[in-house]
Amino acid sequence: MKTRGLRGLMLAMLPALVVALSASGCTPAVCPAVGFVNLGPVELDLSGLPAGTSVSACFGVNDRCDQVKVVRDSNGRWMVPQATPFVQPENAAVPLFRIRVVAAKPDRSISDHLYGIEHTPPRGGCDNSYDLVPVKVL
Repeated sequence: MKTRGLRGLMLAMLPALVVALSASGCTPAVCPAVGFVNLGPVELDLSGLPAGTSVSACFGVNDRCDQVKVVRDSNGRWMVPQATPFVQPENAAVPLFRIRVVAAKPDRSISDHLYGIEHTPPRGGCDNSYDLVPVKVL
């Protein structure tokens, strides 16, 4: 009998507890069970390359992707979209962890490397998104 009374009292006080927590800023968050994958473009940092270098890139799980020429955007940045033709069907794993960058330098030397795509730590909470870190091309 006492257990029912205590249970009833606790159920009756539950709305008051939720209101008190909300007023204090301690509202329990309910987040959707959805992961976050950043499919934004990857920026290439070409500051270490000589002027006149032409660059092509592609995303791949191996080094066998066919690179496509990259051009500066209207803000002067070298952005590689995570979309066709830079992502080829056989390498379209999501999320993409690596980018192949081929740089043809003015002295006619060529650098061909596979770089890891790093990202900032997740923001946490319900917004578990993150930003992609520019890839430093050497």
